[in-house]
Amino acid sequence: MMESPIVQIHQGKLRGAIEKNMNGKDFYAFRGIPYAKSPVGALRFKDPEPQEPWSGVREATKFGNICAQFDWITKKISGSDDCLFLNVYSTNLTPDTPRATLVWIHGGGFVFGSGDDDLFGPDLLIEKDIVLVTINYRLGVLGFLNLEDEACPGNQGLKDQVMALKWVQQNIAKFGGDPNNVTIFGESAGASSVHFLTISPLAQGLFHKAILQSGVATCPWASSSANSMKEKAIVLSSVLGNEITDTKKLIEYLQSFDALELVKAERSFASWKNRFLIWNPFLPSIDSKSKNPFLDIPLAEAVKSGIKVPHIIGYTSHEGIIDLVELEKDKYSEIDADLENLLLHPSAKNFLKEFNISVRDLKKIFMDDKKISAENGQSLANLRSASDFLAPIHHVLEIQPRIPGIPTYLYKFDHYSKETAVVQNLFSSDLEGTSHAEDLMYLFNAKLLAALGIKLPSSYPTESLIQKRFIDLWTNFAETGNPVTETSDLISVKWQPVDDSKEYNCLKIGKELSMIKETNILRQIVKTIQQNESTCL
Repeated sequence: MMESPIVQIHQGKLRGAIEKNMNGKDFYAFRGIPYAKSPVGALRFKDPEPQEPWSGVREATKFGNICAQFDWITKKISGSDDCLFLNVYSTNLTPDTPRATLVWIHGGGFVFGSGDDDLFGPDLLIEKDIVLVTINYRLGVLGFLNLEDEACPGNQGLKDQVMALKWVQQNIAKFGGDPNNVTIFGESAGASSVHFLTISPLAQGLFHKAILQSGVATCPWASSSANSMKEKAIVLSSVLGNEITDTKKLIEYLQSFDALELVKAERSFASWKNRFLIWNPFLPSIDSKSKNPFLDIPLAEAVKSGIKVPHIIGYTSHEGIIDLVELEKDKYSEIDADLENLLLHPSAKNFLKEFNISVRDLKKIFMDDKKISAENGQSLANLRSASDFLAPIHHVLEIQPRIPGIPTYLYKFDHYSKETAVVQNLFSSDLEGTSHAEDLMYLFNAKLLAALGIKLPSSYPTESLIQKRFIDLWTNFAETGNPVTETSDLISVKWQPVDDSKEYNCLKIGKELSMIKETNILRQIVKTIQQNESTCL
Protein backbone atom coordinates (compact mmCIF):
# COMPACT_ATOMS: atom_id res chain seq x y z
CA MET A 1 0.00 0.00 0.00
CA MET A 2 1.21 3.49 -0.81
CA GLU A 3 2.06 5.71 2.16
CA SER A 4 0.02 8.89 2.51
CA PRO A 5 -2.18 8.02 -0.50
CA ILE A 6 -3.09 10.87 -2.85
CA VAL A 7 -5.83 10.62 -5.47
CA GLN A 8 -6.78 13.09 -8.17
CA ILE A 9 -10.55 13.48 -8.44
CA HIS A 10 -12.54 15.83 -10.63
CA GLN A 11 -12.48 18.63 -8.04
CA GLY A 12 -8.81 18.36 -7.02
CA LYS A 13 -6.29 16.24 -5.13
CA LEU A 14 -7.05 14.42 -1.88
CA ARG A 15 -4.67 12.98 0.68
CA GLY A 16 -6.09 10.06 2.64
CA ALA A 17 -4.75 7.70 5.26
CA ILE A 18 -3.84 4.03 5.62
CA GLU A 19 -5.52 2.38 8.61
CA LYS A 20 -6.10 -1.07 10.05
CA ASN A 21 -9.55 -2.51 10.64
CA MET A 22 -10.58 -4.40 13.78
CA ASN A 23 -9.00 -7.58 12.36
CA GLY A 24 -5.70 -5.94 11.44
CA LYS A 25 -6.31 -5.59 7.69
CA ASP A 26 -5.02 -2.43 6.00
CA PHE A 27 -7.39 -0.15 4.11
CA TYR A 28 -7.44 3.33 2.64
CA ALA A 29 -9.66 5.93 4.29
CA PHE A 30 -10.58 9.24 2.66
CA ARG A 31 -12.77 11.27 4.99
CA GLY A 32 -14.53 14.61 4.97
CA ILE A 33 -14.68 14.96 1.18
CA PRO A 34 -16.99 17.85 0.19
CA TYR A 35 -19.41 16.71 -2.51
CA ALA A 36 -21.36 19.99 -2.75
CA LYS A 37 -20.98 23.64 -1.86
CA SER A 38 -21.52 24.46 1.79
CA PRO A 39 -25.30 25.16 2.07
CA VAL A 40 -24.93 28.14 4.42
CA GLY A 41 -26.26 31.70 4.39
CA ALA A 42 -28.32 32.37 1.30
CA LEU A 43 -27.91 28.70 0.25
CA ARG A 44 -29.75 27.45 3.33
CA PHE A 45 -32.96 25.60 2.31
CA LYS A 46 -31.79 25.63 -1.34
CA ASP A 47 -30.95 22.71 -3.62
CA PRO A 48 -27.29 21.64 -3.28
CA GLU A 49 -24.82 23.11 -5.75
CA PRO A 50 -21.74 21.32 -7.15
CA GLN A 51 -18.51 21.65 -5.19
CA GLU A 52 -16.03 24.03 -6.85
CA PRO A 53 -12.51 22.76 -7.62
CA TRP A 54 -9.65 23.48 -5.21
CA SER A 55 -5.94 23.94 -5.76
CA GLY A 56 -3.20 21.99 -4.04
CA VAL A 57 -3.78 18.84 -2.00
CA ARG A 58 -6.78 18.71 0.33
CA GLU A 59 -6.37 16.69 3.53
CA ALA A 60 -8.98 13.93 3.72
CA THR A 61 -8.00 12.18 6.94
CA LYS A 62 -10.67 13.58 9.27
CA PHE A 63 -14.46 13.51 9.11
CA GLY A 64 -16.27 16.65 8.05
CA ASN A 65 -18.94 18.33 10.15
CA ILE A 66 -22.11 16.35 10.79
CA CYS A 67 -25.42 18.05 10.09
CA ALA A 68 -26.76 20.16 12.98
CA GLN A 69 -28.87 17.82 15.11
CA PHE A 70 -29.98 16.55 18.49
CA ASP A 71 -28.44 13.11 18.87
CA TRP A 72 -30.94 10.57 20.21
CA ILE A 73 -28.18 8.40 21.69
CA THR A 74 -25.87 10.97 23.31
CA LYS A 75 -28.66 13.51 24.04
CA LYS A 76 -26.42 16.34 22.79
CA ILE A 77 -26.91 19.09 20.22
CA SER A 78 -24.01 19.34 17.79
CA GLY A 79 -23.06 19.76 14.16
CA SER A 80 -23.27 22.48 11.54
CA ASP A 81 -25.14 23.43 8.41
CA ASP A 82 -21.78 23.13 6.60
CA CYS A 83 -22.12 19.34 6.49
CA LEU A 84 -22.19 18.00 2.93
CA PHE A 85 -19.28 15.58 3.20
CA LEU A 86 -18.74 11.94 2.32
CA ASN A 87 -16.17 9.27 3.16
CA VAL A 88 -14.64 6.59 0.95
CA TYR A 89 -13.02 3.34 2.10
CA SER A 90 -11.10 0.98 -0.20
CA THR A 91 -8.42 -1.69 0.02
CA ASN A 92 -7.08 -1.14 -3.49
CA LEU A 93 -7.06 2.16 -5.38
CA THR A 94 -5.96 0.56 -8.66
CA PRO A 95 -7.45 -2.97 -8.87
CA ASP A 96 -7.21 -4.97 -12.09
CA THR A 97 -11.02 -5.03 -12.19
CA PRO A 98 -13.09 -2.11 -10.83
CA ARG A 99 -14.90 -3.08 -7.64
CA ALA A 100 -18.55 -3.01 -6.68
CA THR A 101 -19.39 0.18 -4.80
CA LEU A 102 -21.75 0.36 -1.82
CA VAL A 103 -23.17 3.75 -0.82
CA TRP A 104 -24.53 3.86 2.74
CA ILE A 105 -27.36 6.27 3.61
CA HIS A 106 -27.73 6.54 7.37
CA GLY A 107 -31.02 6.51 9.24
CA GLY A 108 -32.14 8.55 12.24
CA GLY A 109 -35.69 9.64 11.46
CA PHE A 110 -34.40 12.29 9.01
CA VAL A 111 -33.40 14.29 12.09
CA PHE A 112 -30.10 12.85 13.38
CA GLY A 113 -27.16 10.69 12.34
CA SER A 114 -24.17 10.90 10.02
CA GLY A 115 -21.91 8.78 7.86
CA ASP A 116 -19.09 8.87 10.45
CA ASP A 117 -17.61 5.73 11.95
CA ASP A 118 -19.02 6.26 15.44
CA LEU A 119 -21.81 3.88 14.34
CA PHE A 120 -20.77 2.98 10.79
CA GLY A 121 -17.19 1.77 10.91
CA PRO A 122 -16.19 0.11 7.62
CA ASP A 123 -14.14 -2.68 9.26
CA LEU A 124 -16.36 -5.61 8.26
CA LEU A 125 -17.56 -4.65 4.79
CA ILE A 126 -14.14 -3.51 3.62
CA GLU A 127 -12.74 -7.03 4.04
CA LYS A 128 -14.84 -8.12 1.05
CA ASP A 129 -12.89 -6.02 -1.44
CA ILE A 130 -15.69 -3.65 -2.24
CA VAL A 131 -15.54 0.15 -2.12
CA LEU A 132 -17.69 1.71 0.61
CA VAL A 133 -19.01 5.27 0.60
CA THR A 134 -20.83 6.81 3.57
CA ILE A 135 -22.51 10.20 3.33
CA ASN A 136 -23.94 13.08 5.35
CA TYR A 137 -27.08 14.89 4.19
CA ARG A 138 -29.07 17.78 5.63
CA LEU A 139 -31.52 16.86 8.38
CA GLY A 140 -34.59 18.20 10.14
CA VAL A 141 -35.71 21.70 9.23
CA LEU A 142 -32.43 22.32 7.37
CA GLY A 143 -32.95 19.30 5.16
CA PHE A 144 -36.67 19.10 4.56
CA LEU A 145 -38.53 22.37 5.24
CA ASN A 146 -41.00 22.84 2.37
CA LEU A 147 -42.75 26.21 2.15
CA GLU A 148 -43.82 25.64 -1.48
CA ASP A 149 -41.52 28.41 -2.58
CA GLU A 150 -38.50 28.26 -4.89
CA ALA A 151 -36.39 29.69 -2.06
CA CYS A 152 -37.44 26.80 0.18
CA PRO A 153 -38.88 24.02 -1.99
CA GLY A 154 -38.36 20.97 0.27
CA ASN A 155 -36.44 17.68 -0.03
CA GLN A 156 -33.06 19.38 0.30
CA GLY A 157 -31.72 16.33 2.16
CA LEU A 158 -32.85 13.92 -0.57
CA LYS A 159 -31.34 16.15 -3.23
CA ASP A 160 -28.10 16.11 -1.23
CA GLN A 161 -28.16 12.32 -1.60
CA VAL A 162 -28.62 12.69 -5.37
CA MET A 163 -25.66 15.08 -5.48
CA ALA A 164 -23.54 12.55 -3.54
CA LEU A 165 -24.49 9.83 -6.04
CA LYS A 166 -23.46 12.13 -8.92
CA TRP A 167 -20.13 12.59 -7.15
CA VAL A 168 -19.78 8.80 -6.97
CA GLN A 169 -20.43 8.47 -10.70
CA GLN A 170 -17.84 11.12 -11.42
CA ASN A 171 -15.09 10.06 -9.01
CA ILE A 172 -15.37 6.56 -7.57
CA ALA A 173 -13.12 4.99 -10.22
CA LYS A 174 -10.21 6.89 -8.64
CA PHE A 175 -10.71 4.81 -5.48
CA GLY A 176 -10.95 1.48 -7.32
CA GLY A 177 -14.74 1.53 -7.53
CA ASP A 178 -16.95 0.72 -10.50
CA PRO A 179 -19.37 3.55 -11.38
CA ASN A 180 -21.37 1.01 -13.37
CA ASN A 181 -21.94 -1.24 -10.35
CA VAL A 182 -23.26 0.96 -7.53
CA THR A 183 -25.58 -0.32 -4.79
CA ILE A 184 -27.34 2.13 -2.50
CA PHE A 185 -28.29 0.80 0.92
CA GLY A 186 -29.71 2.18 4.13
CA GLU A 187 -31.68 1.41 7.28
CA SER A 188 -34.80 3.08 8.72
CA ALA A 189 -34.89 6.65 7.31
CA GLY A 190 -31.91 5.56 5.21
CA ALA A 191 -34.01 2.73 3.74
CA SER A 192 -36.87 5.14 3.11
CA SER A 193 -34.34 7.41 1.38
CA VAL A 194 -33.24 4.50 -0.79
CA HIS A 195 -36.89 3.89 -1.74
CA PHE A 196 -37.40 7.59 -2.50
CA LEU A 197 -34.30 7.52 -4.72
CA THR A 198 -35.66 4.53 -6.66
CA ILE A 199 -38.87 6.42 -7.52
CA SER A 200 -37.47 9.92 -8.11
CA PRO A 201 -36.70 10.99 -11.68
CA LEU A 202 -33.66 12.90 -10.38
CA ALA A 203 -31.81 9.75 -9.29
CA GLN A 204 -32.40 7.43 -12.23
CA GLY A 205 -29.22 5.92 -13.67
CA LEU A 206 -27.07 6.88 -10.66
CA PHE A 207 -27.18 3.39 -9.08
CA HIS A 208 -27.88 -0.17 -10.17
CA LYS A 209 -29.10 -2.08 -7.10
CA ALA A 210 -30.70 -1.20 -3.78
CA ILE A 211 -30.99 -2.60 -0.24
CA LEU A 212 -33.82 -1.37 2.00
CA GLN A 213 -33.48 -2.32 5.69
CA SER A 214 -36.59 -1.61 7.78
CA GLY A 215 -38.15 1.22 5.85
CA VAL A 216 -39.91 2.40 2.70
CA ALA A 217 -41.08 5.82 1.54
CA THR A 218 -44.66 5.14 2.64
CA CYS A 219 -43.81 4.35 6.26
CA PRO A 220 -45.87 6.76 8.39
CA TRP A 221 -42.77 8.43 9.83
CA ALA A 222 -41.14 9.01 6.42
CA SER A 223 -43.11 11.85 4.79
CA SER A 224 -45.06 15.00 5.54
CA SER A 225 -46.98 17.75 3.75
CA ALA A 226 -45.98 21.31 2.93
CA ASN A 227 -49.00 22.64 4.84
CA SER A 228 -47.98 20.80 7.99
CA MET A 229 -44.39 21.96 7.68
CA LYS A 230 -45.38 25.60 7.21
CA GLU A 231 -47.47 25.42 10.40
CA LYS A 232 -44.48 24.02 12.28
CA ALA A 233 -42.12 26.59 10.74
CA ILE A 234 -44.35 29.41 12.01
CA VAL A 235 -44.23 27.83 15.48
CA LEU A 236 -40.45 27.61 15.09
CA SER A 237 -40.23 31.33 14.32
CA SER A 238 -42.33 32.04 17.42
CA VAL A 239 -39.99 29.95 19.59
CA LEU A 240 -37.09 31.94 18.13
CA GLY A 241 -38.76 35.17 19.20
CA ASN A 242 -40.85 36.50 16.32
CA GLU A 243 -43.90 34.71 14.91
CA ILE A 244 -43.90 35.21 11.13
CA THR A 245 -46.54 33.96 8.70
CA ASP A 246 -45.37 35.61 5.46
CA THR A 247 -43.40 32.96 3.53
CA LYS A 248 -40.64 35.21 2.17
CA LYS A 249 -40.04 36.86 5.54
CA LEU A 250 -40.18 33.49 7.28
CA ILE A 251 -37.43 32.10 5.03
CA GLU A 252 -35.23 35.15 5.63
CA TYR A 253 -35.83 34.95 9.37
CA LEU A 254 -34.92 31.25 9.58
CA GLN A 255 -31.82 31.90 7.46
CA SER A 256 -30.60 34.48 9.96
CA PHE A 257 -30.07 32.07 12.85
CA ASP A 258 -27.16 29.80 13.64
CA ALA A 259 -27.97 26.21 12.70
CA LEU A 260 -27.73 25.01 16.30
CA GLU A 261 -30.27 27.64 17.36
CA LEU A 262 -32.69 26.12 14.85
CA VAL A 263 -32.07 22.67 16.31
CA LYS A 264 -32.71 23.96 19.82
CA ALA A 265 -35.98 25.50 18.60
CA GLU A 266 -36.91 22.22 16.89
CA ARG A 267 -36.63 20.56 20.30
CA SER A 268 -39.79 22.46 21.30
CA PHE A 269 -41.70 19.80 19.33
CA ALA A 270 -40.14 16.99 21.36
CA SER A 271 -42.95 16.10 23.75
CA TRP A 272 -43.40 12.42 24.62
CA LYS A 273 -46.50 12.29 22.42
CA ASN A 274 -44.60 13.61 19.44
CA ARG A 275 -41.77 11.18 20.18
CA PHE A 276 -44.25 8.29 20.22
CA LEU A 277 -46.16 9.41 17.13
CA ILE A 278 -43.52 11.17 15.04
CA TRP A 279 -39.92 12.03 15.80
CA ASN A 280 -39.62 14.95 13.41
CA PRO A 281 -42.17 17.19 11.64
CA PHE A 282 -39.76 18.11 8.81
CA LEU A 283 -39.73 15.20 6.35
CA PRO A 284 -39.70 14.34 2.64
CA SER A 285 -42.66 15.76 0.73
CA ILE A 286 -44.04 16.59 -2.69
CA ASP A 287 -41.86 19.46 -3.91
CA SER A 288 -43.75 20.40 -7.08
CA LYS A 289 -42.95 24.12 -6.64
CA SER A 290 -39.25 23.40 -6.99
CA LYS A 291 -37.45 24.33 -10.22
CA ASN A 292 -36.06 20.79 -10.17
CA PRO A 293 -38.54 18.60 -8.26
CA PHE A 294 -37.42 15.45 -6.51
CA LEU A 295 -41.03 14.25 -6.32
CA ASP A 296 -43.76 16.19 -8.10
CA ILE A 297 -46.61 13.69 -7.94
CA PRO A 298 -48.38 12.19 -4.90
CA LEU A 299 -46.24 9.64 -3.11
CA ALA A 300 -48.87 6.91 -3.41
CA GLU A 301 -48.81 7.35 -7.21
CA ALA A 302 -45.01 7.44 -7.42
CA VAL A 303 -44.72 4.20 -5.42
CA LYS A 304 -46.99 2.37 -7.89
CA SER A 305 -44.27 2.63 -10.53
CA GLY A 306 -42.24 0.13 -8.48
CA ILE A 307 -38.54 -0.30 -7.79
CA LYS A 308 -36.86 -0.81 -11.15
CA VAL A 309 -33.49 -2.16 -9.98
CA PRO A 310 -32.73 -5.50 -8.28
CA HIS A 311 -33.20 -5.07 -4.56
CA ILE A 312 -33.14 -6.63 -1.11
CA ILE A 313 -35.87 -5.50 1.26
CA GLY A 314 -36.67 -6.66 4.76
CA TYR A 315 -37.22 -6.06 8.43
CA THR A 316 -36.50 -7.30 11.91
CA SER A 317 -38.95 -9.56 13.72
CA HIS A 318 -39.90 -6.97 16.39
CA GLU A 319 -39.41 -3.57 14.76
CA GLY A 320 -41.89 -1.79 17.05
CA ILE A 321 -39.77 -2.24 20.18
CA ILE A 322 -37.93 0.93 19.13
CA ASP A 323 -41.15 2.94 19.63
CA LEU A 324 -41.41 1.93 23.29
CA VAL A 325 -37.88 1.93 24.70
CA GLU A 326 -38.15 5.49 26.04
CA LEU A 327 -41.88 5.50 26.83
CA GLU A 328 -42.35 6.11 30.55
CA LYS A 329 -44.75 3.77 32.36
CA ASP A 330 -47.25 6.49 33.27
CA LYS A 331 -47.73 7.42 29.59
CA TYR A 332 -49.29 4.07 28.64
CA SER A 333 -52.52 4.93 30.46
CA GLU A 334 -52.81 8.18 28.48
CA ILE A 335 -52.59 6.21 25.25
CA ASP A 336 -55.18 3.73 26.53
CA ALA A 337 -57.57 6.60 27.33
CA ASP A 338 -57.25 8.13 23.84
CA LEU A 339 -56.66 5.27 21.40
CA GLU A 340 -58.01 7.13 18.40
CA ASN A 341 -55.47 9.94 18.68
CA LEU A 342 -52.49 8.38 20.42
CA LEU A 343 -52.19 4.71 19.46
CA LEU A 344 -51.10 5.26 15.85
CA HIS A 345 -49.28 7.89 13.86
CA PRO A 346 -51.89 9.92 11.88
CA SER A 347 -50.36 8.79 8.58
CA ALA A 348 -50.56 5.16 9.68
CA LYS A 349 -54.24 5.67 10.51
CA ASN A 350 -54.90 7.13 7.07
CA PHE A 351 -52.92 4.39 5.33
CA LEU A 352 -54.80 1.61 7.13
CA LYS A 353 -58.14 3.32 6.54
CA GLU A 354 -57.65 2.71 2.80
CA PHE A 355 -57.96 -1.00 3.63
CA ASN A 356 -60.94 -0.42 5.95
CA ILE A 357 -58.78 -1.11 9.00
CA SER A 358 -59.61 1.09 11.99
CA VAL A 359 -57.54 1.89 15.06
CA ARG A 360 -59.82 -0.28 17.19
CA ASP A 361 -59.60 -3.14 14.67
CA LEU A 362 -55.84 -3.12 15.02
CA LYS A 363 -56.00 -2.90 18.81
CA LYS A 364 -58.42 -5.85 18.91
CA ILE A 365 -56.28 -8.03 16.66
CA PHE A 366 -52.97 -7.47 18.42
CA MET A 367 -54.08 -6.88 21.99
CA ASP A 368 -57.63 -8.24 22.24
CA ASP A 369 -59.12 -6.68 25.39
CA LYS A 370 -55.78 -5.98 27.07
CA LYS A 371 -55.18 -2.47 28.33
CA ILE A 372 -52.38 -0.38 26.89
CA SER A 373 -49.86 -0.74 29.71
CA ALA A 374 -46.20 -1.36 30.29
CA GLU A 375 -47.06 -4.93 31.29
CA ASN A 376 -48.57 -5.44 27.83
CA GLY A 377 -45.72 -3.68 26.07
CA GLN A 378 -44.77 -6.77 24.06
CA SER A 379 -48.19 -6.85 22.37
CA LEU A 380 -48.11 -3.09 21.80
CA ALA A 381 -44.69 -3.43 20.18
CA ASN A 382 -46.12 -6.05 17.79
CA LEU A 383 -48.96 -3.70 16.91
CA ARG A 384 -46.51 -0.89 16.15
CA SER A 385 -44.34 -3.25 14.11
CA ALA A 386 -47.37 -3.87 11.89
CA SER A 387 -48.53 -0.26 11.57
CA ASP A 388 -45.17 1.50 11.24
CA PHE A 389 -43.15 -1.04 9.25
CA LEU A 390 -44.72 -4.29 8.01
CA ALA A 391 -47.92 -2.87 6.46
CA PRO A 392 -46.16 -0.30 4.23
CA ILE A 393 -43.31 -2.69 3.35
CA HIS A 394 -45.74 -5.47 2.40
CA HIS A 395 -47.76 -2.98 0.36
CA VAL A 396 -44.61 -2.23 -1.65
CA LEU A 397 -44.06 -5.97 -2.09
CA GLU A 398 -47.52 -6.26 -3.65
CA ILE A 399 -46.39 -3.96 -6.45
CA GLN A 400 -43.08 -5.58 -7.32
CA PRO A 401 -44.20 -8.78 -9.15
CA ARG A 402 -45.78 -6.47 -11.74
CA ILE A 403 -42.28 -5.19 -12.66
CA PRO A 404 -40.89 -7.86 -15.04
CA GLY A 405 -37.28 -8.95 -14.74
CA ILE A 406 -36.56 -7.17 -11.46
CA PRO A 407 -35.81 -9.56 -8.56
CA THR A 408 -36.96 -8.71 -5.04
CA TYR A 409 -35.20 -10.56 -2.22
CA LEU A 410 -37.13 -10.44 1.07
CA TYR A 411 -35.54 -11.14 4.45
CA LYS A 412 -36.61 -11.24 8.08
CA PHE A 413 -33.94 -10.84 10.75
CA ASP A 414 -34.98 -12.85 13.79
CA HIS A 415 -32.23 -13.39 16.33
CA TYR A 416 -32.50 -12.30 19.94
CA SER A 417 -30.47 -12.83 23.08
CA LYS A 418 -30.37 -10.61 26.14
CA GLU A 419 -26.59 -10.27 25.97
CA THR A 420 -26.53 -8.95 22.41
CA ALA A 421 -29.82 -7.02 22.16
CA VAL A 422 -28.13 -3.68 21.55
CA VAL A 423 -31.26 -1.50 21.48
CA GLN A 424 -32.72 -2.98 24.67
CA ASN A 425 -29.36 -2.80 26.46
CA LEU A 426 -28.75 0.77 25.32
CA PHE A 427 -32.12 1.96 26.64
CA SER A 428 -32.53 -0.51 29.55
CA SER A 429 -35.66 -2.11 28.09
CA ASP A 430 -36.98 -5.53 29.15
CA LEU A 431 -38.92 -6.07 25.90
CA GLU A 432 -37.81 -9.16 24.00
CA GLY A 433 -37.24 -9.64 20.28
CA THR A 434 -35.11 -8.35 17.43
CA SER A 435 -35.71 -4.61 17.52
CA HIS A 436 -35.56 -2.03 14.78
CA ALA A 437 -31.90 -1.06 14.13
CA GLU A 438 -30.52 -4.33 15.52
CA ASP A 439 -29.15 -5.33 12.10
CA LEU A 440 -26.80 -2.33 11.96
CA MET A 441 -24.36 -3.92 14.37
CA TYR A 442 -24.05 -6.92 12.04
CA LEU A 443 -22.79 -4.75 9.17
CA PHE A 444 -20.69 -2.07 10.85
CA ASN A 445 -18.21 -1.61 13.67
CA ALA A 446 -20.12 0.75 15.99
CA LYS A 447 -17.32 2.39 17.98
CA LEU A 448 -19.69 4.63 19.93
CA LEU A 449 -21.65 1.68 21.31
CA ALA A 450 -18.47 -0.11 22.28
CA ALA A 451 -17.35 3.05 24.10
CA LEU A 452 -20.66 3.03 25.99
CA GLY A 453 -19.95 -0.49 27.22
CA ILE A 454 -22.30 -2.28 24.79
CA LYS A 455 -20.80 -5.56 23.55
CA LEU A 456 -21.02 -5.94 19.78
CA PRO A 457 -21.94 -9.14 17.88
CA SER A 458 -18.30 -9.90 17.07
CA SER A 459 -17.79 -10.60 20.80
CA TYR A 460 -19.93 -13.77 20.69
CA PRO A 461 -19.57 -16.92 18.53
CA THR A 462 -23.19 -17.24 17.35
CA GLU A 463 -23.58 -13.54 16.62
CA SER A 464 -20.18 -13.43 14.92
CA LEU A 465 -21.38 -16.19 12.56
CA ILE A 466 -24.59 -14.27 11.80
CA GLN A 467 -22.47 -11.20 11.16
CA LYS A 468 -20.34 -13.05 8.60
CA ARG A 469 -23.52 -14.21 6.84
CA PHE A 470 -24.88 -10.67 6.66
CA ILE A 471 -21.63 -9.38 5.20
CA ASP A 472 -21.48 -12.18 2.63
CA LEU A 473 -25.11 -11.78 1.54
CA TRP A 474 -24.93 -8.01 1.22
CA THR A 475 -21.59 -7.90 -0.64
CA ASN A 476 -22.49 -10.84 -2.93
CA PHE A 477 -25.59 -8.91 -3.91
CA ALA A 478 -23.61 -5.71 -4.48
CA GLU A 479 -21.17 -7.53 -6.72
CA THR A 480 -23.56 -9.70 -8.72
CA GLY A 481 -27.20 -8.79 -8.04
CA ASN A 482 -27.67 -12.22 -6.42
CA PRO A 483 -27.07 -12.53 -2.66
CA VAL A 484 -26.32 -16.28 -2.90
CA THR A 485 -24.26 -17.03 -5.97
CA GLU A 486 -23.41 -20.49 -4.61
CA THR A 487 -24.13 -22.29 -1.36
CA SER A 488 -21.38 -22.93 1.19
CA ASP A 489 -20.88 -24.01 4.79
CA LEU A 490 -21.58 -20.38 5.77
CA ILE A 491 -24.61 -19.85 3.53
CA SER A 492 -26.30 -23.19 3.01
CA VAL A 493 -29.59 -22.14 1.36
CA LYS A 494 -30.52 -20.51 -1.93
CA TRP A 495 -32.34 -17.23 -1.44
CA GLN A 496 -35.43 -17.38 -3.65
CA PRO A 497 -36.82 -14.01 -4.81
CA VAL A 498 -40.41 -12.97 -4.21
CA ASP A 499 -42.83 -14.21 -6.88
CA ASP A 500 -46.50 -13.57 -7.62
CA SER A 501 -47.83 -16.15 -5.14
CA LYS A 502 -49.98 -15.05 -2.20
CA GLU A 503 -47.21 -15.73 0.30
CA TYR A 504 -43.76 -14.21 0.00
CA ASN A 505 -40.54 -16.18 -0.29
CA CYS A 506 -38.47 -14.90 2.62
CA LEU A 507 -35.01 -15.63 3.98
CA LYS A 508 -35.14 -15.90 7.76
CA ILE A 509 -31.82 -14.80 9.20
CA GLY A 510 -31.28 -16.18 12.70
CA LYS A 511 -28.98 -18.73 14.26
CA GLU A 512 -29.55 -20.61 11.03
CA LEU A 513 -30.65 -19.52 7.58
CA SER A 514 -33.95 -20.86 6.26
CA MET A 515 -36.45 -20.06 3.54
CA ILE A 516 -39.92 -19.36 4.98
CA LYS A 517 -43.21 -17.95 3.71
CA GLU A 518 -44.36 -14.54 4.92
CA THR A 519 -48.04 -13.60 4.72
CA ASN A 520 -48.96 -10.07 3.69
CA ILE A 521 -49.88 -8.40 6.98
CA LEU A 522 -52.57 -6.25 5.38
CA ARG A 523 -54.36 -9.27 3.91
CA GLN A 524 -53.96 -11.07 7.21
CA ILE A 525 -55.52 -8.21 9.21
CA VAL A 526 -58.42 -7.77 6.78
CA LYS A 527 -59.11 -11.52 6.86
CA THR A 528 -59.13 -11.52 10.68
CA ILE A 529 -61.52 -8.57 10.78
CA GLN A 530 -63.88 -10.33 8.39
CA GLN A 531 -63.75 -13.52 10.46
CA ASN A 532 -64.47 -11.56 13.64
CA GLU A 533 -67.43 -9.83 11.99
CA SER A 534 -68.74 -13.17 10.76
CA THR A 535 -68.45 -14.64 14.26
CA CYS A 536 -70.34 -11.68 15.73
CA LEU A 537 -73.14 -12.17 13.20
